[in-house]
Amino acid sequence: MTLDEIRVLLRFKDEPQSECGEVNALLDEHIGHVASRIRELRQLEKQLKALREQCVDVLEAQHCGILNGLTQLALPTGGRTVSAHVRGSHSLRRSQRGSSNKE
Repeated sequence: MTLDEIRVLLRFKDEPQSECGEVNALLDEHIGHVASRIRELRQLEKQLKALREQCVDVLEAQHCGILNGLTQLALPTGGRTVSAHVRGSHSLRRSQRGSSNKE
């Protein structure tokens, strides 16, 4: 969780009479981002395993199936770009954050 998200949680901790609907929504959103990231990581694992299967013997680097596979993935038509982080993750309405969103 980001510092801003933790600040929101702490704000509610300091206001015990407040309703916790926003806390629930914050956690639900975060759970969704975590689930999305897990899906991305599982896909990456499959891709890495497929690459590993392309080089079963020790060969010269120029004949390495892994390196050749990576080269193919790097070509413009070879594969899709996967971001390192879920786009828009941890976003809160600016009025809830109070300041910038640091991840």
